[in-house]
Amino acid sequence: MNARQLFPFVSALFAFGGISAAQDAEQKANQTDARISREVTVRADSTKGQGQSNEKGAQPKRIEDSYPLTSDADREKSAKILQQLTVDLLSLFNQHKEAHWNVNGPLYLPLHEFYQEQADFYRTSADTFAERVLHLGYSVDGRYSTVARTSGIPDFPAGYVTDNESIKLLLDRVTVLQKEVYRDIRETEKSDPPTSNKLQDLAYAVDKNLWQLRIHLKKPGGLGEDLPWVTQQGRDRSGK
Repeated sequence: MNARQLFPFVSALFAFGGISAAQDAEQKANQTDARISREVTVRADSTKGQGQSNEKGAQPKRIEDSYPLTSDADREKSAKILQQLTVDLLSLFNQHKEAHWNVNGPLYLPLHEFYQEQADFYRTSADTFAERVLHLGYSVDGRYSTVARTSGIPDFPAGYVTDNESIKLLLDRVTVLQKEVYRDIRETEKSDPPTSNKLQDLAYAVDKNLWQLRIHLKKPGGLGEDLPWVTQQGRDRSGK
C-alpha cells in the first residue's frame, strides 16, 4: 500500500483522536463543575443561619412596638401638638424672610443679617419637631397651604417695613410662639418627656431671640424704661 492509499486511514485516525480528546476535555469540565457545585453546597450548609437578611429573619410581632411611649393616646397627643408647632415655626421662618428682604432704615444692615439668622433658626427648628412627629409614627403636614390655613401666628404685612416697625411686628409674633412653647412643655412633660425636653431647649432659644429683638428698641444711653416688658408691666425704674 503506497502513501496515497494510506492517507485516508491516517486522516481518519487523527480525526478520531481529536474527537476523543474533545470528549475527554468535556468530561473533565463536567467533573470540575460538579465538584465546585458540591463545595458551594457544603459552604452554604455550614453558614446557614449566619448573616441572613432581616427580610427573612424573625420580625417583631408589631412594628408599633418600636415606637416611643407606651400609650397610643400619648403619641397622638404629642403628634397633634408638634404638628401645630411645626406650622407655626414655618410661619415664623417665612415672616423673618419677609423682614429680611423688605426692612428699611438706619438699622437695615444689622437687621437684614439678623433676620436671616433667625429665619434659619426657625426653619431648622421646624425640621427638628417635624421629625419628632415621625418618631411617634405619624405623618407631618408642612405644605404652604396648611401653614397659611392653620398657623396661629398673625400674618406679616406685605411691602416695605421700617426697621423699628419690623422689630415690633416680629416681637409680637415671636411672643405668640413663646407662649405656645411653654404651654406645650406643660402638656408633654409627663406623657412624653423627650419631646418636653426638646421643647425646653426651644423655649430657651426663643427667650433669647425675644431679648435680642426688644434690645433693639432701647434708646442709646437709655436706662431700659422704654423696653416693652417694662411698659407692659406698668413699672418704673424703682420697680413700682
